[in-house]
Amino acid sequence: MPWEYRLEKGAAMLAVVILVNQIMNIGATSFFALSGEANSLKRFILFQIIGGVFGLGINLSYAGLVRYASVEAAAAIGIGMAFVMVQIFSSYLFLHVGFTAWQWMGVSLVFAGVLFIAFGRA
Repeated sequence: MPWEYRLEKGAAMLAVVILVNQIMNIGATSFFALSGEANSLKRFILFQIIGGVFGLGINLSYAGLVRYASVEAAAAIGIGMAFVMVQIFSSYLFLHVGFTAWQWMGVSLVFAGVLFIAFGRA
């Protein structure tokens, strides 16, 4: 079944799945990063468990992406877009990692590439 047809039938659900997928990616990456900076074994394990729960959410929402879009679009959104969102939200806003202008340019190019892959036609 062409992905355009699936998109028409489930556009609202696809939007929800994309949002959930991105939140799960940001949560997993943030908590795994926090576990690396933990100052005790207890906090390390706690952050690993929370990150793992978000990781399960990534897998489940990726299956939803495949259901409502093509595999190519799901990969672009679920993996490529997640890279961009993690850089912006997890690294920059939550963990306060500074980026150079060149790094922001790289994030922008990845974002543009994701759009080309997700919305390109074969």
